[in-house]
Amino acid sequence: MRITFILPGFISIPMGGVKVVHEYANRLSRKGHEVTLVYPEQLQINLLYRFKKQVIKRYDALFGAERELYYTPDPAVKVLAIKRIKAKYIPNGDAVIAVGWQTVEQVYQLPDERGRKFYFLQSFETYFGNKEKVLKTYHLPLTKMAVSQWIINELSAINEIAEGPLGNSISNDEFFIKNENSERPIDIMTLYHPARIKGAKDALSVLKTLKKQHPDLKATLIAARQPVHFIPPWINPVIRPSIDTLRELYNKSKVFLHTSRLEGWGLPVMEAMACGCAIVACKNRGVMEYLIHDVNAQLAPIGDRRTLVSQLNQLLQDAHRREKLAKQGLKTVQQFSWESSVSKFEDIISKGA
Repeated sequence: MRITFILPGFISIPMGGVKVVHEYANRLSRKGHEVTLVYPEQLQINLLYRFKKQVIKRYDALFGAERELYYTPDPAVKVLAIKRIKAKYIPNGDAVIAVGWQTVEQVYQLPDERGRKFYFLQSFETYFGNKEKVLKTYHLPLTKMAVSQWIINELSAINEIAEGPLGNSISNDEFFIKNENSERPIDIMTLYHPARIKGAKDALSVLKTLKKQHPDLKATLIAARQPVHFIPPWINPVIRPSIDTLRELYNKSKVFLHTSRLEGWGLPVMEAMACGCAIVACKNRGVMEYLIHDVNAQLAPIGDRRTLVSQLNQLLQDAHRREKLAKQGLKTVQQFSWESSVSKFEDIISKGA
């Protein structure tokens, strides 16, 4: 089949949803499909959205961020950088897939020759601040497919149907265990994103509280761009790490702290689990697709900093419990595979072809 993915712009930072699309593109290409990734320069969104994008672009330029694609597709995958989503720029095909709410209306307007139209949902994206506009995209007559069951449930509540869940996975050649958990020098690793829904303030507050209780605490923070919040000098910030560096950091960390309030799936948590980290996380609906409290993770109510501190203390002080959770986490990750997800994806877009 000829398959076209249309992404919401040129992506030069680590972003889980974009990584997932590249996994599908590469793996579908290896299975013999003709795959194209389309990156539009301009999206027909309101002025506030465009203004925010310009601010972010200038912020990245100020701190010397790279301007190239962060994820590089296989050579067989065709890449198109276009000015905007217009029929004349999009190749004919069998399936054209909107990635992100920002692309859906334009994909819907494409002629039938560009392929059957699909909407690939990796979250329920009403948090963007354009709730009515986002909800409108869910009612457009594209075939919807979702990574998580909770997204399917949200669509069902507004009388829409989505295929799936597709699930997500990690690549065994990228994330794997190199060091035993008990031998690791970093106590806690966490992820940083300035958006409120990602819980950055919660993570920083929890780490500061723990530092008072454990003066020798060692923490690492991973970020896609320079943090806007103050980062204490005893926390090591790592900006835009390569896959190899990221794997090394996971393997040096005992516990991965995830304070996000909303996730479509929560791919970094699975990466950390695959590298042998124990998990302490807030109960966002994405990670609840595969995490179970006291079985493969410690889970706290969203925003409950006191409980997060208590859980981290327990794991830092009880190596046996920490390592037991880490081992169960690894078993959980091994239950998911890209082969299974891609096969489900392929079956959905093949219907009626």
